[in-house]
Amino acid sequence: MKEDHFIKINSNKWKELEDYSNKVNKKGVKALPSSDIKKFLELFRQCSHNLAYARTHYPESNTVIYLNSIVGKCHSHIYAVDKTSFKDILSYICYGFPKKLKEERLYIIISFLFFLAGALISLGLVIYNTDNSLIFLPQNMVEGVKSGQAGSGGQWNYPLVSSQIMVNNITVSLKAFALGITLGLGTIYVLFFNGATLGSLTALIYMYGSPKNYWSLILPHGVFELTAIFISGAAGLMIAKSLIIPGEYSRKHALIFGAKRAVSLIAGVVIMLVIAGIIEGFFTPLDISANIKLLFAAITAIILIVYFSIPYFIKK
Repeated sequence: MKEDHFIKINSNKWKELEDYSNKVNKKGVKALPSSDIKKFLELFRQCSHNLAYARTHYPESNTVIYLNSIVGKCHSHIYAVDKTSFKDILSYICYGFPKKLKEERLYIIISFLFFLAGALISLGLVIYNTDNSLIFLPQNMVEGVKSGQAGSGGQWNYPLVSSQIMVNNITVSLKAFALGITLGLGTIYVLFFNGATLGSLTALIYMYGSPKNYWSLILPHGVFELTAIFISGAAGLMIAKSLIIPGEYSRKHALIFGAKRAVSLIAGVVIMLVIAGIIEGFFTPLDISANIKLLFAAITAIILIVYFSIPYFIKK
């Protein structure tokens, strides 16, 4: 294709992208309506392709210089790193995070269902035959539960297992997010297997241990940790969806936008895991009755429900 013809058929969208760039430069991306943002991104993608074509076929021309200038300006708008103030952080904690959870609730529900499937399947398998617990749990843990009998003065160390589960849940949260890059297969596996681990251990406790002691040491911090796992799994699924179904964007750009949405959830997950760690370190070891610890767990669950409900009652 001759350069004159190339310019003729593409110059209108170059000019349109330049107009968008000037508008964004004056008012910022957030000032644009969602329809304009989509148009801006689509024009950026098309002009990036035009620039690559021009570099190949007209390497010494002014067209390359012009396109490089436009695409470079737009690139800085799209991939700019925003400075975060304390006010922004506070706004995110008080409203932004629960708002993100509301927007991405479908992914969170799907993440929870994968976890629940693992828990229910393993629960049934262990109830049918306790030897099946070895599929999901290490042998020393299985033997420890069985030897602990009712859990009062026996060999089963509930605080130790509680700490092990906390470390496991933090690891699972990070893996569930990061493995979204495997088209979601890694995320699904992590959610399912972690649910299976908890389900099989719970089945053993009900057969050989003390369920009240078990839940009193798991739930106070587990309410936050398990919720964090479901949200991390949702973030991983969001990345997977951007790779599998990029929509109108290239896979590269779809992955970038999907990752940005996912990271906005992970920031809240980190806060939840920190709170869970504080509870695990300072509250769980207290020598108080199991009933008080279960009441505390119920209160944390209510607080989370109220917190996550904020966007349904307060509109911004």
